Order: sequence, then C-alpha cells, then structure tokens
Amino acid sequence: MSVNKRQILLVGGVAVLILIGLAVGRAARDEGPGTLDAPATQACDDFAAGVDDAETKTERLALADKVNKSSAQSDNEAISEKAAAMGRSANGSTKEWQAGADDFAQACRDAGWT
Repeated sequence: MSVNKRQILLVGGVAVLILIGLAVGRAARDEGPGTLDAPATQACDDFAAGVDDAETKTERLALADKVNKSSAQSDNEAISEKAAAMGRSANGSTKEWQAGADDFAQACRDAGWT
C-alpha cells in the first residue's frame, strides 16, 4: 500500500482542523468573570456591607449564608463558586476565612462590581 503526497496533506489538514476545533471548544468552556446580574450584585453588596463586622465564626457563617442565598440565584458561576468556598471557610481559621473572603471579593471585582 503506497501513501502519496496528496493523502499525507489531506490527513495533515484534517489533523489541523481537529486541533483548531478543540482549541476553540476549550476557549468557549473557559469561564471568565461572568456578568454581574442582579443576584450577583446583591451577593457582592451583602458581602461588602457585612465583611468588616464578621469577626466571629458565628458572624462569618451568618454573612456567608446571606451571600450564598443571593449568589445561588445568580448565573455567574465564578461568584457562586467563590461564595460557596467562602461559606466552607467561614467555620475555619481566620486565615482560611480571609482567603475565602478575598477570593469572593476578587470574583466580584472581576465581574465589574464596584
């Protein structure tokens, strides 16, 4: 069985098209900061209003619960995921809580919240 130049070029062209398709598909799946819909805005507002007063674990958990109620209704996956992570950190150490709170605040800023 002999392979000619035309067959090699055809296979190469198909391979390039497949790789381009995979790259485009991956880029479409990569989540950016998302849009700042009304529930995401409410979650970010609630967080900003309460984060400085959330000193105890009880206060942190209450704030995280309030933020999560709003963010759960949002189509913004980044904010929803960071809010859930912040909620999980609320019962942890101060360092864990601060990291979760910082990540959530960054998700809000990335989405355009000011």
